[in-house]
Amino acid sequence: MKLGAMGSCRLPPAIAAAALAAAALLVLFRASPYGLAYPRAGVQPGPPLVARGPGSPPSFAYWISGTGGEGRRVLRLLRAVYHPRNRYLLHLDAGASRDERTELAAAARDEAAWREFSNVDVVGESYAVDRTGSSVLAAALHGAAMLLRIGADWDWFVTLSSWDYPLVTQDGTSCTFVQLCF
Repeated sequence: MKLGAMGSCRLPPAIAAAALAAAALLVLFRASPYGLAYPRAGVQPGPPLVARGPGSPPSFAYWISGTGGEGRRVLRLLRAVYHPRNRYLLHLDAGASRDERTELAAAARDEAAWREFSNVDVVGESYAVDRTGSSVLAAALHGAAMLLRIGADWDWFVTLSSWDYPLVTQDGTSCTFVQLCF
């Protein structure tokens, strides 16, 4: 079948509106000066303690999200998937109180390994995320944009919610991606 023989492809209005809203939110959050709750301003990272780049195992950027009352689940998931090579951005949506977000940020700062590698950040501003609507996509795009702003030294972007839990270790995940890519 030739390409010219295909009919026009029109998206349903609801999907088109959701995609447009997600793109607008991405632009809005990308331009926002209120990015992270606890940016590492003024702290210059030292030389990388883990190998990155060609010939090294892939690194992942994780967007881990939750809602009110799920801060402990987010931390549990972070501990389960943590690897010094990866980057992590934690987010509690508008269903969580400011105190919950502050507690999450404090817990992220208190863990020695996370502090040493400076690869765990927490989103400071919250916004509503409807788990059944397009706002989940908008939140993931916002997370990807923020992770790129923090540092683009990762190869794969992974979104997880507080209800997820890994069945494979980080080393197993890295090996799988190495086998897929080569």
